[in-house]
Formats: sequence, C-alpha cells, structure tokens
Amino acid sequence: MNIKSILLASLAAAICSTASAQDKIYKRSGDVIEGKIIEVGTKTISYKKADNPDGPSYVIEKGYIDRIEYQNGTEEYVDDRRRMMHHDEEETERKRPKVHYGNNIIALAPLQVTDAGVGIGLSYERVLDRRGYVSFYMPMSWSFINDNNGPYYNNNDYHNNTFYFMPGLKFYPTGCRGKVRYGIGPNIVAGFARESQDVFYYYNNYPYYNNYYNGQWVHEQNDRFTLGVMVNNSLNINPTPHLYLGLELGLGVSYINQLNSFNDDERFLAQFGFKLGYRF
Repeated sequence: MNIKSILLASLAAAICSTASAQDKIYKRSGDVIEGKIIEVGTKTISYKKADNPDGPSYVIEKGYIDRIEYQNGTEEYVDDRRRMMHHDEEETERKRPKVHYGNNIIALAPLQVTDAGVGIGLSYERVLDRRGYVSFYMPMSWSFINDNNGPYYNNNDYHNNTFYFMPGLKFYPTGCRGKVRYGIGPNIVAGFARESQDVFYYYNNYPYYNNYYNGQWVHEQNDRFTLGVMVNNSLNINPTPHLYLGLELGLGVSYINQLNSFNDDERFLAQFGFKLGYRF
C-alpha cells in the first residue's frame, strides 16, 4: 500500500468518524434521541434526526428532557433538579481542599531481600517534572548471611555482606501523586560484597584413620564486585500526604561479576522490599 492510499484511507476514516458524531437528547423516560441540535429555546428544543439530517426539523418540549449531551462531550442539564445537583457537585469539588503530595520520599526497608540474601534497605526519591511522571530513584541495600552449618563441630562458617547501590529512574504512567500509584523504571546495579568461609583441604585422597581424612581447615576471604542493570516495578501507597508505604520487585542481570578481580560467570539479580517512609 503506497502513501497515497494510506492518506486516502485515513481521510475516509476521519470523515466517517466526524459524520458518526452526533448530539444526544436524553429523555426522562430513558429514551435517547440522536441527531443534531438546532436550537435550545426557553421551552422547546429543535433538532434533526441522525438518520435523516436533511429532513424536517423536530421540536420537543423541555419538560420531557433530562439532559443534552453534545458531540464534543459537554453536557447540559435541562431538568432543574438535576442541573442544581450537578452545580452542587461541581461547587463541592471546587471547594474541597486539594491534597499536596511532596516531591521527595525518604524510606526505610525493614525487609529487603536480594539475590545475596536478606537484609535492610534505604532509599531516596525525587520527582523531576511538574506533572509527576518521572522521578530520580536511589535505593541502597545491605544483605548479610551468617551461616554455621558445617558437620565438623560447627567449623564450616560462611559469612557474606553485600552492599547494593542502584541509581535509576521511575516512570509513572498516571503520575506519582495520588493514594496508589504504579511505577516502573531501569536501575544501574553496583554491588560490593565480602565473602568469608572455612574450607577443608584434603592432604590425601584415601581414608587415613577410622574413616577420617587427613587435612586442615583454612579460612578464606573473597571480595566480589558486580555491575549490571535491573528493571524495578514499584507500588506507591500514600494513606496520607506524608506517610509512604511501598512494595518493590526488581529483576536484572550482571554485565560484570568479578571475584578477587577475576571475571566470574554472569549472575541473576533480584530484589524485593517493603518500604516505610516519609514524603515531603
């Protein structure tokens, strides 16, 4: 299909769409009349029917009409009681104090789960635009594992302390200001970990005495650096303008994963957290 055909098809669709747009007259009985409003007088309404736009004009008394909905979406209430109710609702909405949600959020995560273990977290968020669709987001987490599961008198200790820094952006499809809002966005993940464990090294490959092996325990310590990306999904809950509750789930992958400066395999990155914070 060439460009000319596409333009003609688009023009035809636009003409059909324009032609199908009609005014609607809602009667008190529940019936709906579609057509084109010609004149709204003090006691009557003149219109042409939608199925016969070139035909005669019709007149109906206002006493039978509840409201008129014009093709541009605006409504006009003919019934005095409905008109007053609609006016009161608009007046109430205008007088209702607007809730102001701040542009800054500081939150603590008492429960923070990452691929490195369970820990705690801290985050800061700053809204960047006036309408609240984009914000800068900086979560940090500390995960720790202290395991003592060795079979030999509890000598096989394993410890892991991992710090994650994850600067990124949040995008809110409906804006960030409201009771409940969903956000999604990319984050850069930088992880610094120190692992230590007791490893048993064998001196020979056969049982030495009474089914025990000859060897010794050696305490090893390793440093790990991880750099990758993650996509975070978040749910912001604001019961009050200043109280913030949040749930977050992020998944990603590492580009750099080094153990003692040597490249290791790529690792899967994940994090989940429950946050409690203050918005200002």
